[in-house]
Amino acid sequence: MNQLWYRTKAKIVCLLFQGTSEASTARPSPIAKLPQELVESIISYLVYDKSSLLACSMTCYSWYIASVSPLHYSLATDDKPPAFRGAKGHPWPGPLRKSYELGLLPLVKRFQIRLQGSDRSAFTSDQLNSRTLRYFTALTNLQELGIDYLQIPSFMPNIQRYFGHFSPTLRLLALGEPSGSCRQILYFISLFPNLQDLKLQYRFPSDEQESPVDTTLVPLSTPPLRGRLILTCFTRENLVKEMIAFFGGLRFRNMDLFRVKCARLLLDACADTLETLRVYPTDPYGEEFRERKASELK
Repeated sequence: MNQLWYRTKAKIVCLLFQGTSEASTARPSPIAKLPQELVESIISYLVYDKSSLLACSMTCYSWYIASVSPLHYSLATDDKPPAFRGAKGHPWPGPLRKSYELGLLPLVKRFQIRLQGSDRSAFTSDQLNSRTLRYFTALTNLQELGIDYLQIPSFMPNIQRYFGHFSPTLRLLALGEPSGSCRQILYFISLFPNLQDLKLQYRFPSDEQESPVDTTLVPLSTPPLRGRLILTCFTRENLVKEMIAFFGGLRFRNMDLFRVKCARLLLDACADTLETLRVYPTDPYGEEFRERKASELK
């Protein structure tokens, strides 16, 4: 009886596989008949669900084409040692190299370089040797760039060689604890003529001494800067003044400010364009905003 059951089961399995192969060769899958526009519309609801996007990319060719772009939209890297990295931590430049070998870097729109925060972890020109620079320049459609502990002086005077390829497409620049003079930071911002949003974040308020040599640097362009400005623990009033002078004023529509010493200067500069302003209750400079708003309402 057992031998008869195993033989029957094996025969059923063979018939099922035979029917599947005949069906696959006889007519295409119904999924393949869906218009590509409809497939892309379906995939668009899964842009924040990577596991579902990965499953869709392995369904068929049309679904792979629709899901591969949002699947590789964002790329992040850090240089923390393995003992301090979480499950999603990746050392520099591992993810960059892997995506380059697969030809996926042109699909990346958001790239973040997260560093540990020590002197050895500062992002300098040493991190962009000839091989790594080849990976870096393959990011040809980047719209958002974030770098922690960027040491701008180490890239001077050939900073365009490293970041100039981002000029046509970059819309958002986020710098965490950038190092350099006000004129050097201004020069770096001017590399991107289509920049809309700017984020400068420091852990503690501090002032850096201005180098008189850097005053010879002239910005290369005038970015529109019409989006959002985010400043944290920002005390470099000279940088704001130079941005206003060289860029012909500031036109941000939204501002998030926390412990910003030159907040009044920013409010006056963006008075005609500002739509939303976010301050924090614990901000020692926030009382000035509240008093100014109360006086305007009266």
